[in-house]
This record gives sequence, structure tokens and C-alpha cells, in this order.
Amino acid sequence: MPTFNRRDFVPRAISCFQRQDYPNKELIIVDDGTDPVSDLIPSDKRIQYIRLPRRLSVGAKRNFACEQSAASLIAHWDDDDWHAPRRLSYQVDHLLSSRAAICGIKDLLFFDTRDGKAWQFNYPDGQRPWLSGNSLVYTREFWATHRFPEINIGEDGCFVWSASPDQITAVADPTFHVGIIHGKNVSPKHIGGAWWRPHPADDIQRMLGDDWSNFFENSRCSISMKKHEPVAPVTERPAISSLSPNASTAAVKPIRNIFACLVHESLDCVVDLVRNLRYLDPSSVVLLYNGSKDPRFLEKYQFAQHGVVVHSAPQPKEWGKLHDFALDCMRYALDNFTFDTMTIVDSDQLALRSGYSQYLTEYLARYPGVGMLGNSPARQLLPGAADPAKVAFSEFELWRPLLQRFPDGEKKFPYWTFWPSTVFTAAAARDLTRFFAEDEQLKQILARSSIWATEEVILPTITAMLGYEIGANPCSYDYVKYRCPYTPAQIETALNRDDIFWIHPVTRQYEDTLRKQVRERHSYYVKPPEKPIEELPSHSPLLLTQPILARMRLLEGWLEEDEADLLIAITARALADIPQSQAVVEVGSYCGRATVVLASTAQVVRPSAKIWSIDPHDGKLGTTGQIVTVAPSLEKLKRNLDNAGLADVVEVIQACAGDVHWEQLIALLLIDGLHDYLNVARDFYSFEPWLPVGGYVAFHDYADYYPGVMAFVDELTSAKSYRKISRVRSLVILQKKGFKDRSQETVNSNQSLF
Repeated sequence: MPTFNRRDFVPRAISCFQRQDYPNKELIIVDDGTDPVSDLIPSDKRIQYIRLPRRLSVGAKRNFACEQSAASLIAHWDDDDWHAPRRLSYQVDHLLSSRAAICGIKDLLFFDTRDGKAWQFNYPDGQRPWLSGNSLVYTREFWATHRFPEINIGEDGCFVWSASPDQITAVADPTFHVGIIHGKNVSPKHIGGAWWRPHPADDIQRMLGDDWSNFFENSRCSISMKKHEPVAPVTERPAISSLSPNASTAAVKPIRNIFACLVHESLDCVVDLVRNLRYLDPSSVVLLYNGSKDPRFLEKYQFAQHGVVVHSAPQPKEWGKLHDFALDCMRYALDNFTFDTMTIVDSDQLALRSGYSQYLTEYLARYPGVGMLGNSPARQLLPGAADPAKVAFSEFELWRPLLQRFPDGEKKFPYWTFWPSTVFTAAAARDLTRFFAEDEQLKQILARSSIWATEEVILPTITAMLGYEIGANPCSYDYVKYRCPYTPAQIETALNRDDIFWIHPVTRQYEDTLRKQVRERHSYYVKPPEKPIEELPSHSPLLLTQPILARMRLLEGWLEEDEADLLIAITARALADIPQSQAVVEVGSYCGRATVVLASTAQVVRPSAKIWSIDPHDGKLGTTGQIVTVAPSLEKLKRNLDNAGLADVVEVIQACAGDVHWEQLIALLLIDGLHDYLNVARDFYSFEPWLPVGGYVAFHDYADYYPGVMAFVDELTSAKSYRKISRVRSLVILQKKGFKDRSQETVNSNQSLF
């Protein structure tokens, strides 16, 4: 707990610590204020008070406090916030079960003592993973190699961003913590931003209970408390297998799902499957894996027109040995997408209804520690085990040395799942691929094993051994069977049941009666046009945003959909307003999320235009002072452009902006490289002379977490050479002044620009 002249706050923070129900804890207070608070420290051997001789930055104090601790886990304990008694136990449990390095809150509750109002801050999806600094719990091991930068504001954000996404986990329940806004916060809270929304103040009062008077008895806040039912006590989390899939849940972040489809014959039925999945669950990525012996099997059809991804390096597969197919798809997805779940889809399987991703979202929100969902969540036991599991039992001695390396490993052997519609979480996928790639003992056992249906036995068993819960798939298996024929009457029954999302098997013949029945039920997978074609002027270009956004969703990056919508709008306007320019320049491309948006728009509005994508692709993100290192992205960018059919529209330049020789007018300039002030200025002024009067410039990450971007943009607008015309989240649009006034026109994501 770093502190500086917070005498009024310290006793409350200490009280919150002493009431924690987590037993093995200590509080380290590091004080460099001009008003020492040593007299406020109670006689408690769990509390260590350290008075510093001189003032340090918040980051330096955090590092110093960590150095004084011998604990394996470290929690931030801001001196001006409220912490529920269950905070430490809840977060430690979540951190350990998630196997991450850092956990915390990304959707925070705040109470403003200045006016008695409450707020909720919601960090948006699609951005770089982030957690609030006042809620962090992390391993000492991680801190030792990722120390805090010695700055006063933003040290915690830089610390979180030094981690890879798989090392960061956000807790689902934020109600164990309330941030207090009091006008003197080290990091000021700008509650007018797009990520803030009002929250009932009496809800905060109810959460604090008796603490309310302790925290606010001397403030001018007075809230009329509504009558509420008594708050139910916190109970143990139910086992995943006992949860009801129909139980109501609060609104939660929608999962990002990938359908991993193993296909090998009947190309027309592969197309039928793709159209079925894209129609009924359009938010999910469809990943096709060619398991046939014909390497060109899928090249005979343009699957890209359906927004489908084809695995770039598949291997022929044989029945009964399909765990490598799943691992190949997991590796490909981890390298190319940001996702939450991967659903296995057989080539003779069809979806029956819409809403699958939302159904999984609501179910998984109830238990974040799950690693796999299948039809059989319990360990297999003799004599009633499934046939593949019986073979595994006969090999118990072969597997025993590996099992003994894991806690209760022998009691987790074996698990089994019927393969179609099995679901793996991204966290489990990451650990599975790493374990199969690196563990030599497992490789030796697999070389000797005779287990068949390896995907059904080995993958769920290893998932359980790695510490994940094996959950019951909430989607009914009543029509997902092994070699079971169905009648049209049965399919009609299935189509009318809310818990049935899948049918398997379906004959791989396009004119099969059951396939036709499903197609007819869903309008032959054709969505009615949102606007009748005859209402569109014949001379207008058909710039449809949804296909562009669908392309973008497939790519890794941080541009959100509403930001992309604004980017589409401003690209169209820029190309229309600046007819003498054929160039749109993007500085900072990463994997091409924004590049695809720019190029797709130009392809419709002005096919002769060119997108110039400029990035060193050296794997460095963030700011010069706080670099986050990722894998170089050039090849991934090129592959993404090829997959989207945009390679001819984009000129990729692997270089820093300052090293590019430029001599042509620019209609739109997008700045999204390194986000410190000097780099933003360098990137902008490398091309600004070629922006004509009336030209547009967009800056991404114009937000509190990158003060350098905000400072530079605000300087431009205050100098009156540019004016701000629109902003969505962290994407802000400026226009170069000195042209016919268009102040009455508004650029936003809901208006046509031509």
C-alpha cells in the first residue's frame, strides 16, 4: 500500500485489510508523505510500516514494497478504496484456477464523494487486455521480471501490458471493490468518457453495508437508501455439471467462438455446412481443415466469399487418430485470432438453430475455470466405460508415470467425450498445445499407445490433468449420436427444442432429405436484404459495412467494431472529398485489422485508390518507454490481406514512417504506430505536408491510457490548424482547416457520407 499524505484514508484501508477472510496475509505500507502516518498503524504483526526518507514515484514505491515481501502472491491495496472481506480469497482462488500471472477487474465500480454519484467503468472488448491497477493480484515471479516503470501515473497499466494476453485474466464479479473518487486521486477520473455509465448509488451503499458510515460519515454525500431484500451470503461455486443451462444470468461479454471443421469429402456438403454455420452463428469464425489426401480439395471453391478461413498447413488424417487435427486447429487459432472457445464440428454435422454463441456465453459465465465441455463430464469408470476408455484402462501402467507427475493424476484417468460439438476454451487450448509440443514423456507414451478415438480420450484426460474442469455441454446430445439414422419427424422435433443446437450424423449428400429439411427451415441460409435494392440509387456504390466488419472480425488487433464503422465512413468521405488524391496512408498496421477496413472501403468507393500500409513489423508495440514485444507481424499481415482478396489494393512497406520517401497527396492519414508523444509526432509530420486543405487524419488510441496521443492531438486542435470532427471510443478524426465550412455536417457511424 503506497501512501502519501492520506491520513483520512489510511485507517479505513487498514480496517479493510484486517477483515479479510484470507488467512495468510501481510500488509506492507510504504509512506513518503510530509505527514507521516506511523501513529495510525495498529499493533498487528501482519502489518509492516516503512517510512521512506524521500519521496518516490508510485512505480518506485510499488517495486520497493514488492521487494520487502517474501510472499508468492502480491495484491495492490490502494489506500483510498473500499475492499470487501472476501476480496483476497476470491482473487487468489481465481488467479490460481486460471493459471494466469495477473488477475484483476476490467469493469469497475466507483463512488464520487464530491456529488454522491456512482459510476461503472467498462473497459471495451477488442482492446488490448487491461486490468485496473487498484485491483491487481499477481505472482511475485511475474513481478520479478516485469518491474513497474518508475512513474506516477500509468505504472500499473504498463505493468499489465508487459504481460502476454494468456497471462492476464479478468474476474467476473467486480463487487468486492469500490474505487473512491475524491478529487485528489493520483490518476484523475474523467467520468464523462464513453467508457463510463451511471450506476445506482444506493447499490453501492448496500454493498458497503456498515462500512458506509465509516467511509462517508464526514463527507457531504447523503443517499436515500431504497428498501432491498437482505443480500444473500456468498456461497461456494457450484460444480459445472450441476449448473442449469436455462438459469438466468446477468449480461456478460459475448464469447468469441471458432468452429473447427474437419472436412475430407463431398465438397458440395462442405459448402452446405459453411453456409449453415455462417447463417446461424455469424459471429463465430469458421476454420476449415482439409483432412483428405488431396491437398487441393478445398481450392476448388472460393470459401473466402463466405468469410471462412482455410487452415494453411493441414495434414491428412485417419479415423480414430484425430487429436492432432484439434491441436493443429488450436495452434492456428492461437497464432491468428483472439478467441474464447473452439467448437469441434464434424463434416457430417449441422447446426439447427441460431444463438449458439450466446448460449455458450451465458453458460460459461457461471464457471470460468472450465477447460472443456463434452457429453460426459465425469471420469470414466469400469465396467460401464465407453469403449475407447476401456482401451485406455488396459494401458494404465503405460500412462502411470505421466499421471503421477500431476496432483491426483491417477484419479483423472481416463475421461471421454463424444467428439462432435466438443468445446475447448482458449486457455485450455494454449496449455494443451504447449504440453503436447514440449513434453517428451507424453510423446514416448503416444508412440506406444493403442488407444483409438484419441481425440475423445486423450485430449479430455490431459485437459483434466492440467487442472481444468471438464464440464457438461449445455447443448443437448439427444440428436448427436454415433451412426444413428434420424427421421424427418425427429428433426422437426429437434428444430423446435431450445436446447438442441446440433444434429449428427447427416449423410454427406447435398440433396439428402434431412439436409434439405434444415435448409428449408432456415430460408435456404439466405438473409433478407436490410433495404430493398430498388430503393438504392442506381449510381450509388454499394458500400455495405457488415461484410467489411465480418472480414475485420477474423483478424487479431484492437480496432473495435464501432471504431471500424467510423473508419469506413471517414475513408469514404475522404476519397469523395479529395478527388485529386489516390492515397490513403496507414502508419502502424500490426496484423491488418484497420488495413482491411481501409482497403475494403476504397475497393468499393474508389477502386483506383491505393492503401499504403507502413510499419516496421519489428514486434514492438506500446510506447518507447514501455515496449510490449510480440511476434513480428509482416507475414501475418500479408496472409490476412491475401485471404481477404485485398493484396492488390494495399502497398505494404516494412519501414518506420520517417524512413519513407513520400511525394503524393493523401486523402486520409491514420496514425496508429508507437503511442508516445515523440513517435506520434514523427509519424504525423512525416506525411502531414502531403495532406491537402480539407484532408483528414485519424488517430487511434486517443485515450487516457496513452497520454502522449492525447497531448499531441489536443495540441493540433488547440493550434487551430486542425479541428476535431468526430470520435468513437479511442478513434478520433481531425480535418485540416482552411476550406469551405462544413461544420453542420457530422461524421458518425450511423450516417451516409455520400
